[in-house]
Amino acid sequence: MKIATRRFVRPEFMNHHQTLYAGYTSEWLTEAAMIGITEVLGRTDHVVLAAIREVRTTKPVLAGTILEFLYTTEKYGTTSVEIGILGRDFLTQESYFTGNVVFVTVDDHGHKTPHGLRG
Repeated sequence: MKIATRRFVRPEFMNHHQTLYAGYTSEWLTEAAMIGITEVLGRTDHVVLAAIREVRTTKPVLAGTILEFLYTTEKYGTTSVEIGILGRDFLTQESYFTGNVVFVTVDDHGHKTPHGLRG
């Protein structure tokens, strides 16, 4: 897995249970996946998000944690690429959540087009 990004979890990101609000988890996971797909494809144009799959929280994230987002390429299709994300503690490497994000490549008209990767 490769490091995509890191985030410092601040108190304003907490929900009513004083743990990380799930909306931030989804946003940051998607952002990390976009960074990953950009590295895999070598571009950002003509790449769109198709699905966010199986976001699984294994441990609540508390304020003060520095989250590290790692990515790996899970699957290739003709027009799609699935990126796996791991969110973990930067200092301890303890896992907090995982998720998968699917991207597709499109042409100028928004129609699916082959990405040209070999898996």
